[in-house]
Amino acid sequence: MTTRKTFAVAVLALVGTSACMNLDVQNPNDADAERALATASDVEALIGGSWGTWWNSVSANTGPGPILMTTALQHSATAANFGMVEFSSWPRKPAHYRPADVYYGETVANAWIWHHRAISAVVDGFTAINSGNVELDPSDLARAKAYGYYVLGLAHGSSALMFDQSYIYDETIAREDVSLHPYPEVLQAALGYFDKAIAEAQGANFTLPQPWMSVEVSAADLVKLAYSMKARYRAAVARTPAERAAVDWAAVAADAAKGVTEDWKVDVATGSGFSSGTLVNIHRYGPWGQLSYQVLGMADQSGQYQKWISIPDPWDRHPNLAPNQIDDPFLIMTPDQRFPQGATVAEQQVNDGMLFEVATASGGYGAQWARPDRGTFRWSYYRYVANDMWLLPAAQRTDGYVEVSADEMRLLRAEAALRMGNAAEAANLINVTRTAAGLNATDAAGTNSSCVPKLPNGQCGDLMEMLKWEVRLQTMYKGLHMAPWYFHGRGWGDLPEGTFVQLPVPGREADLLGIAQYTFGGPGNEGGAPVGNYGY
Repeated sequence: MTTRKTFAVAVLALVGTSACMNLDVQNPNDADAERALATASDVEALIGGSWGTWWNSVSANTGPGPILMTTALQHSATAANFGMVEFSSWPRKPAHYRPADVYYGETVANAWIWHHRAISAVVDGFTAINSGNVELDPSDLARAKAYGYYVLGLAHGSSALMFDQSYIYDETIAREDVSLHPYPEVLQAALGYFDKAIAEAQGANFTLPQPWMSVEVSAADLVKLAYSMKARYRAAVARTPAERAAVDWAAVAADAAKGVTEDWKVDVATGSGFSSGTLVNIHRYGPWGQLSYQVLGMADQSGQYQKWISIPDPWDRHPNLAPNQIDDPFLIMTPDQRFPQGATVAEQQVNDGMLFEVATASGGYGAQWARPDRGTFRWSYYRYVANDMWLLPAAQRTDGYVEVSADEMRLLRAEAALRMGNAAEAANLINVTRTAAGLNATDAAGTNSSCVPKLPNGQCGDLMEMLKWEVRLQTMYKGLHMAPWYFHGRGWGDLPEGTFVQLPVPGREADLLGIAQYTFGGPGNEGGAPVGNYGY
């Protein structure tokens, strides 16, 4: 009973009807849901704000995104903000779970709070509707239910991805009966909520208003988003290669096929009410963000990557490979046109790739090479250029942030095909972006005549490695809490040794529940990744 009572009293009382609303409450010292949620507009405002609460766990730099993306080598920085340096160091550190830890909030606490605050807002709204005290017309009721169940799916799904256990809660569950469940059960609950959202929205004729999800969303588009999320969470929840292999890939393929067919974007321009502290910060010039050679160096055909990664101690690695770290630049020379082209630094500086450039602004790549005490292995000549709209004032960010991409759905279908033995279909799906980037097409046999990726051992990657390459490059920073490399990497077995593969219940919550605090990760510790596929 300790778990259940604490959840009801200590969590829901704090995050329920206290979400972002201006309510006419007669006695603010004795507020209750019946008085606060007195009208249909009150209920719709509460439910309508729940997606924005979940979005905080995706977009805020005080959430886990910067930590997850750097520990998975998707991103490299010498700025220590948001835990980017601490959690991407060698050896890897365990997740911070104690309230006194400097990155406790960014690691575990903030996402936990945002997920359950979003859940509680929806449940309180549904409870008010079911009580009969508030009545919505049929179209608005279908809209509120479809959207609310969609958010319940997102919040439970995100908790299943991140935490080893979490709460399952909806309007049918009494607060005193709420308890912690292991992540596979939380995932199943999330899938069920998405199914309810689909059932409510299928064939309906409503539109979600702009303030709910930054843009108007039709009922038909909400159905596509729900299917997309089902496919995403099914695949990404796996903690190990064995779990990834055991995913219901037929269901992933079916859901992805019903998902989005064009990118779905969050409006992040001035006036939308939505932005991203993570992307605003990590794509600055200088020490904030640059390409990590550790994985993306596999584009290189010159042999410099194998020379760089063969240096036994990561702390001895440097973008210039000569003994005195001069006159031997590690330039990525590749047919992959997502990278700069040319044989010299000067040539590559004027021949940007589709995704990456040799930094030239604000001191160029030299400005990136800061704080050698934090590890020159973090340094490279390159930075990710495709998110440079985040360098602009908010009013000029007109393109939007891609939260769910058509490429993600296509590549989930490709992995499903490969896992189910249809290598030819997988190759065809992989080739869509592979050939668009200037690489030779592959086939069912895994032909890789472009030799991208070229693995640390010098071998050309097989069909699975080519699939992973496309997933990494086409989904960087898109969806999955802006850290898709982390969630896919643990299931593929690609995370560096000791990287935590899941997060614990936050220490403050554990104290309230009366359970011992615990953590995951660090070399040799429980919940830490073993030596990965690439030997580190």
